[in-house]
Amino acid sequence: MKTKIHILFIFNIIMLFPIIKVSFVYADLVELVNGDSLTGQVVEITREQLTFNSEILGIIFIKRMDIKKIEGKKPFEVSLLSGDTIQGEINYTSEKLLISRDKKREVVLWEDIKRIIPTPEFSMLQENQEEADRRKWSGSGKVLASVQKGTTDTINFESGVTVSGKKTKDLIELELSGNYGEVENEINTRRYRGKLRYQYYPVEKWYIYADTGAERDEGRKLGLRGQIGGGSGYELLSQPHQTWSVEGAIMLTHEEWLPYVPFQKNEVKQERLQEGLNQIASSSQRLIQDPSDIASLGGILGGGMKALNPLGNTDKTIYNFTSLKIGSKYTRKILNSDLSHNLTFEPSLEHLDYYRVISWTNLSTPVSKNVSLEINLNNEYDSEHQKRDIEPWEHRLSAGVKYEFGNKD
Repeated sequence: MKTKIHILFIFNIIMLFPIIKVSFVYADLVELVNGDSLTGQVVEITREQLTFNSEILGIIFIKRMDIKKIEGKKPFEVSLLSGDTIQGEINYTSEKLLISRDKKREVVLWEDIKRIIPTPEFSMLQENQEEADRRKWSGSGKVLASVQKGTTDTINFESGVTVSGKKTKDLIELELSGNYGEVENEINTRRYRGKLRYQYYPVEKWYIYADTGAERDEGRKLGLRGQIGGGSGYELLSQPHQTWSVEGAIMLTHEEWLPYVPFQKNEVKQERLQEGLNQIASSSQRLIQDPSDIASLGGILGGGMKALNPLGNTDKTIYNFTSLKIGSKYTRKILNSDLSHNLTFEPSLEHLDYYRVISWTNLSTPVSKNVSLEINLNNEYDSEHQKRDIEPWEHRLSAGVKYEFGNKD
């Protein structure tokens, strides 16, 4: 299992690398006399030095005599000491500069050059393209009331935050949510969930993604479910009012199942505590009647242990396995409302009789620029419900308010 986790960890790091990589639309390559090379943007060249915006190092200054070659396909403006300017692509050598323009080449000596910079038109184009490709962050926060039916039937409070950062070719998504509920000062719902996803488009409509998440749902006896993996998807529909995509992934899953739901835990604890006290009382009476009864002394000790630790050393059940995650995502604009539906089928690749089916439907209707009314319906099926002593289906209906922030485009 550790080997699988290491492989998936490396896979996710490779897929997430483009998040931290600084991207240049038109990259220049600088080769130095010592054999090193740098990729980035030429900011300015003078007779003494090169000002260079490196992808890794940022703005740096390099002596001109330390440069062997500069490669780039963008136009530069060469200012001469005479006051004239020449525009074109440059071919750099240590003695002279070769300028190509209108299919003609012109040689200029370094002693005649004042400075070299990207042309103003290109600089503006570069800035516009970088601005268009800058990551646009947006998100939402929501507060809802939920009705849950399944292993634990309850009405509870739900809240969540979603943040996403979008560029031309990739997307980062972070989701955090939680449910909490009490009845007569007794906890009956405690659920937490977190998810991080990175999605990259090598070509239009086709994407690869890395996904990791964790959840805890004590009302369903789930102590922990952690997953990490990656896969690929394709957008079958990509229209202004309708989208539909399908995807598949390989996931490494770690599950921990609890022996009780919260209210059962307290009930069992009280029952066993009372059993321990009754055992102490009955054993004490027998010992008073017959001081030589050693078994009664053992009964007192056993009852004391049960009273001090009513639940005993009840262990949670742990499963580690690899699963296949197949999903469908659909969105549609209905008047001024947004309808979304996600369907996921997740069978285990190691235990074919174990699988989960998850359905999520959302309807969001705006009431102002940033505020929407939201209704969610979640349905989840677990094929191992008998082994875990839980209900096969878990249904949750939520309604509340969502506030959106950031760039929505």
